[in-house]
Amino acid sequence: MRGPNLGLLPRQVRRPAQGTARAATARQCAVRYAAYGWPVTTGSTTPTRDPEQAQTLWSMLPSASVHAVSGEAFDVVEADASTGRAALLRLERLGVPVGPVLWAPATDRIGFLVQRETLGQVPTLLGETCQLRVLHRGDLVELPGSPHNRVRWLREPATVGTPPELPPAHVVLGGIASCRIPQRH
Repeated sequence: MRGPNLGLLPRQVRRPAQGTARAATARQCAVRYAAYGWPVTTGSTTPTRDPEQAQTLWSMLPSASVHAVSGEAFDVVEADASTGRAALLRLERLGVPVGPVLWAPATDRIGFLVQRETLGQVPTLLGETCQLRVLHRGDLVELPGSPHNRVRWLREPATVGTPPELPPAHVVLGGIASCRIPQRH
């Protein structure tokens, strides 16, 4: 059975064929995200940025989902999938680094991780037109690596090294707006 068509997304993260590589466990992902300085939680535990604490927590709760707390290390701008895909393609064509990008297949929403505290006031018109959603400080965002696979990376953060660079929110919002503004001919 084939998955949903995500359109042509350059540099899209591709999953290895079954049997060629083992998927990362929730624990491995939680440890990786904590090492980035992202506060991770199972959704019902105190968030931690300590990789050793994340290791211990997910060792005790291996089937727990991995969530991060928005507004602590990053904010999230979420749009409907068609708008999000179009914005992602447009920004990449322009050579704009977009940072990590999430896709939630069940809701068909695209989430852009952006620099925290750069959102300002999201224009109401843009929010209504694009079905825009902003995750505010303290909101939980599910991250890939959870055993339930409800969320996937469209643009995955680096696997090693320093935390991923995130764009300021206005860059992503500009990409989203440019995809929804009627073009004059």
